[in-house]
Amino acid sequence: MRFRNLEKYQTGETGSTLQLSIPLPQTPDGRVYRYSPNEDAHPRHFVLGQRVGGFPLPETMTPRMSHQPGIPETVCPYSGIVAENDEFSHADDRAAALKLVEHAFHADAAAQFHDMFADLGREFSGSKFIKVETGPRPVAKPVPRFVRSDLLRELVCDECGRDYGVFAISLFCPDCGAPNIHLHFAREVALVRDQVKLADSLGEDQSELAYRLLGNAHEDVLTAFEATLKTVYHHRVATCPKSSPEVKPVGNAFQNIERGRKRFAEFAFDPYGALSPDQLAVLTLNIQKRHVIGHNLGVADAAFAEHAADARLGETVPLVGDDILQFAEIAQMVVNGIDGWLANGAQPPVENVTSKPVVAPAARELAPLKIGELSPLAIRIGLWASKESTHGYSNFVPEDELIGAFPDATIDELGFAVAELARDDFVKTTSYIGPRLPRITTTPNLYFTFDPHAVQTDPAVDAAALVDLVKDKKDFIGAAALHEESGWPLRRFNPAFAYMLTQIDDRRVSKTNVSDYPAYGFVMMDSDRVDLHRFASRMRG
Repeated sequence: MRFRNLEKYQTGETGSTLQLSIPLPQTPDGRVYRYSPNEDAHPRHFVLGQRVGGFPLPETMTPRMSHQPGIPETVCPYSGIVAENDEFSHADDRAAALKLVEHAFHADAAAQFHDMFADLGREFSGSKFIKVETGPRPVAKPVPRFVRSDLLRELVCDECGRDYGVFAISLFCPDCGAPNIHLHFAREVALVRDQVKLADSLGEDQSELAYRLLGNAHEDVLTAFEATLKTVYHHRVATCPKSSPEVKPVGNAFQNIERGRKRFAEFAFDPYGALSPDQLAVLTLNIQKRHVIGHNLGVADAAFAEHAADARLGETVPLVGDDILQFAEIAQMVVNGIDGWLANGAQPPVENVTSKPVVAPAARELAPLKIGELSPLAIRIGLWASKESTHGYSNFVPEDELIGAFPDATIDELGFAVAELARDDFVKTTSYIGPRLPRITTTPNLYFTFDPHAVQTDPAVDAAALVDLVKDKKDFIGAAALHEESGWPLRRFNPAFAYMLTQIDDRRVSKTNVSDYPAYGFVMMDSDRVDLHRFASRMRG
């Protein structure tokens, strides 16, 4: 029996078994569906085309490649795992192949039955008793057609020239494995540039629409930027050893530079490390501006007005197309650096450029700091003593260093300011014969009050964090062990520890054998545990 339709797909034969090869259905642009075998590589689906014409494929792997291009294996663009091409078969294509085989078999079977009865008709053609008549051969049904669509983000790898398309954000080229997030973000920047161009083309009578277009373009930059950082972070977490501590939910951590930095610090990497101070300042301001545009209808609130010198509380934040493009270009620099990090330091083949010089936004002049009834000089001395402290507890302040730090003040003025600080328990002073100024030693209260302004840490907030570390402990709490558990520098730990000690009965605080800490430790009773719990709740509002 001949299977003329099935034989069109035949690639071999074993005994009576045909070996078939069904061509994959293609998208309008000639790509085929692929599906990652990694169940965690959402959304798994992508399309794979050919290498673009004229692209010179390197003879050996480049430093950015992780996989030899052109061999019968595929790299999952979402997770980076490598497997045989057949393991990336899409379920829709398997179903399509079965339908093609089914169609060919039915056509062959119908033809065989027709021919069998036609042969019988010829065999009994001279018989007076049996007559077999057959009609024309049945017309075969049309071969099934399968619609395949190209995906949203179409890319061409700039390392191996392979054409492909993905959903959402992918990380790697499916042919050579080179990181490609810089290509993703470059496409976002191109779209933002088109939005800005469209907004700039509108006349004065469409100014509201132009502002809306610019606002959308600005928000699109940060949305794509945040999604890129989040995707890369999740990938690194997924590829970390399973012994790593459980990772806290990301939430909106990447809408804030410092919080995002802390996340990537888990992998000893600073995504913003290559930016200049001016570039970082522009990026920071634009991230803050996005909140105003996206959540406050473009009206400057107090938080934004504090950081932007030209912003006025309650007025609409101005949007300039060139500023949005610069925001996108600086974000591209960060993404390029992350892309290079994924490639073990091999940077993508692009230049970090901006369309105009980057100048940090002018900072709003801060109002003079007011602390109680202290004079401006006393406040300056308090801030200086806080910044200069090496361990954040009971620092001796040398007279010559104090005089050298404030050359614009007379000895009498310094003496008066020190007396102010002593009167309010920020320092302790001891007068002795000789020098004009007394011997000065800082107190914990100085750090409680001045640290938030001088070193940007708040001992009260930190003390609440220390309470979390000791709330389930019993009996004696040692300062050294608690310091190690906190992971903080000594300068940050001591003010917080001293603040927490204010909630413990002094009779249960041991101050013997102390060199680096406000106390050696303390004994905690159930009543202390209650007090500390309530204290932490108050500190957190």
